[in-house]
Amino acid sequence: MAHIEKRGNKYRIRISDGFDPLTGKRRFKNMTWTPEAGMTERQIEKELERQAVLFEEKNSRNMIPDDRTTLSEFVEIWLKDYAEPNLKKTTLAQYKTLLVRILEGLGHLRMSKISPAHINIFYANLRENGIRVDGKYICITDFRKFLKDNNISRQKLSDYSRVSMSTIEAIVNGTRVSKATARKLCDTMNISIDLLFEPEHIDKPLAPKTLSHYHKLLKSIFAKAVKWNVIYDNPCERVDPPKLQRKEAEYLSETETRQLMDALDDAPIQYRVMVYMMVYLGARRGEICGLEWNDIDWENNRIHIQRNLLYLPEVGTYEDTPKTETSNRIVVIPNRITDMLRELLECQNQQRDQLLDHWVESGKIFTQFNGSPIHPSTITKWLNKFCKTKGLPHIYPHMLRHTSATMLLMQGLPLKAVSKRLGHAQASTTSDIYGHSLLSVDEIAAEALDNMLDPASKLKGTNDTN
Repeated sequence: MAHIEKRGNKYRIRISDGFDPLTGKRRFKNMTWTPEAGMTERQIEKELERQAVLFEEKNSRNMIPDDRTTLSEFVEIWLKDYAEPNLKKTTLAQYKTLLVRILEGLGHLRMSKISPAHINIFYANLRENGIRVDGKYICITDFRKFLKDNNISRQKLSDYSRVSMSTIEAIVNGTRVSKATARKLCDTMNISIDLLFEPEHIDKPLAPKTLSHYHKLLKSIFAKAVKWNVIYDNPCERVDPPKLQRKEAEYLSETETRQLMDALDDAPIQYRVMVYMMVYLGARRGEICGLEWNDIDWENNRIHIQRNLLYLPEVGTYEDTPKTETSNRIVVIPNRITDMLRELLECQNQQRDQLLDHWVESGKIFTQFNGSPIHPSTITKWLNKFCKTKGLPHIYPHMLRHTSATMLLMQGLPLKAVSKRLGHAQASTTSDIYGHSLLSVDEIAAEALDNMLDPASKLKGTNDTN
């Protein structure tokens, strides 16, 4: 039977742990519980009973955790034993970025002492203006002049730092870069990063979606701590998650899509094919860049999407498996795209014949001039410049994926079929993202049923127009 004793605004829960085999004396284990602000006496009494029962159950199963472990110490273990072996590199990189602020705010606290109140205060701090940094660094001097004054060749700097020439040119033109890129350049030139770059602070709060990412990561970390018997329960379970207002997916109208297709007639064959495939396949940018010639079933007009080509500053360009298991899929392609792929293959073979030994045999459909895999951001930059030149609205690759899905749904294709083509793990994901299209489809369905079951209404509408 647990003994409960009030000490100030806290409560000590004491339970028996049997007898010491050497001394024969009874052993005890203690835990401290602090009520949340605003709890009534009745609520405190019920929660104390729950905590006491939970404490006894944990002790009976030898699951009493180490009360001294801090969040920073646990995260170090979590990264090594779980995150690094199991998570994709892009996910891990995102988590490490979020962990910087998490550990600054909560890292010093013991895991067992972190309460919902601590987490709510942390979220409130994240909502303040001026906290946003975005992980981007901006050059605080004239980078062109700096390189010239110090007799530093851009090409050599690119070669030694392994930062692309396009990125160096972007810095010269005032573009922000990641801290990892800024540090690579400064380490190569053997100067302090503070002399050339500084983080760009943005005087506005974090987006609700970013706050949601923090909550999901914290909840996941604490859930793993519960599973590993480091803490009893997950404090995030008793915290209201940041409100997330879902934004409607951006997509092109049918007219805008036709304008884009018409404008592509005189575009380089490689970019023309990439844009067409994003629209027709609804594929992600990384999936398109990762395609290989061996993925094409020429006879049956099918293509196997089975890899992602991605980029991280600390890793460079690398291949990974698709985003989810269902993202590994076979998609039917129309004859129009098959013909365009044959044209692209012929052009690539001509390029290979010209470069001879300088050609890099990557097997990729979309490549650099020498056959090396294309950088994932290349199509984004090209499309942005192309749209400006043609007087088209701003279009980015993922918008073409949204456009593909929206058009399929508007044509009445079943939700599950669209979900499968997009490679979503669940049809509910498709439904959440493309709710606007499903609503339009529902309106079309209602009108179709009305016309079928009440022909008079259709006739009346015709007479009204006359």
